[in-house]
Amino acid sequence: MPSPETSAKVSRFVSRLYGRLFSANPYPLYKFLRTRYPLLRTPVGFWISTRYADCHSVLKDKRFLAFDLNALDAFPPDDGLKSMREALQHAIVFRNPPDHTRLRRLMTTFFSPGVVNGLQPRIQKIADYLLDAVEARGSMDLIKDVAFPFPIDVLAEVMGADDADKPMFRDWMRTLGVPLDPVISANDPGVEVRQAIADVRRYFSDLAADRRKHPREDLISIMVAAEGRGDLQTEEELVFSAMFTLLAGHETTMNMIGNGMLALFRNPDAMARLKSDPSLIESALDEFLRFDSPVQVTFRTASEDIELAGRTIPRGEHVVVFLGAANRDPGRFANPDQLDITRRDNVHLSFAAGPHRCIGEVLAKVEGRIAFETILRRMPNLALADARPKWRPAMSLRGLQSLPLTF
Repeated sequence: MPSPETSAKVSRFVSRLYGRLFSANPYPLYKFLRTRYPLLRTPVGFWISTRYADCHSVLKDKRFLAFDLNALDAFPPDDGLKSMREALQHAIVFRNPPDHTRLRRLMTTFFSPGVVNGLQPRIQKIADYLLDAVEARGSMDLIKDVAFPFPIDVLAEVMGADDADKPMFRDWMRTLGVPLDPVISANDPGVEVRQAIADVRRYFSDLAADRRKHPREDLISIMVAAEGRGDLQTEEELVFSAMFTLLAGHETTMNMIGNGMLALFRNPDAMARLKSDPSLIESALDEFLRFDSPVQVTFRTASEDIELAGRTIPRGEHVVVFLGAANRDPGRFANPDQLDITRRDNVHLSFAAGPHRCIGEVLAKVEGRIAFETILRRMPNLALADARPKWRPAMSLRGLQSLPLTF
């Protein structure tokens, strides 16, 4: 067990490394922590967990509650982060039973396999529309032209928004994705974040008012109906559950497409095999998610003193669950640093596990399958235009800023 002084030194080392090397390639740091300090307490009372077995245990254990947003008081105040915190306290991911149970039951009704599969023609139409816009050019930035707008446009339709509103949704995501990450939020433009949150609140309040009079088959209509039954207790729950669904659904899918495509280019044998056998797409998607997880960390708060890896997490302290580190743990996955699109028993943690497992998993995988199948089918000569892609400077959300391609 490391001494407090050693733990503090390692924590400072980790912090320095984040700013310089982490976003480009966090996996050497994960290996170091997983091997030497698999459960590390930081000076501010956050525990870092990097082994698969420990991370899985935290996620499955109901005694570890949703992250207590009050813990952010330990960090310097930030206007945008504070505004986002006030909004997200109403969202399902930061709620515990019985509220979490009530909200999850509502959301899973819409994101069930049956409902999501019925959306496939609309999702395919959006993918084709975005590729139509770049096809004549012979080149594109995969992130800017496809991976960024694709899930936003899908989710806008899921919410029941008009096509004319989709550019507005894209503007919101450019702003609101910033305070979700503790690294990139350090220089957060607080005024813009506050304004975007106010705009989102007004938009979904107005849309909900319309659906109370004119219900449709969309998520906001389902929320309005739940509100009438008492399953949604306040308008804040409705508005900010919709906002978080948009944020979480966008980040996961955008990063999955970008990270997965880059992994294929860096592993040409896998690219060739997937092109020759498109039936491998389902196992390939899970491998993309494991190999370079779109969401690298999640947080839990101990509701009581809990034993973990031979140590005691005191009640009220917080565990940073490094999903990306767990997904590369050789104790769980054979050859974890190798991309294997035929990998079996691929129970990765990219959608978390336990009570807070991602509700939108089915939708994300359908979007990913359609995106990869459509791009590889329509652009068989796809090639990297820049061998050094740019990563966003982030800790919890791992994704590319750009990925220039030719075809």
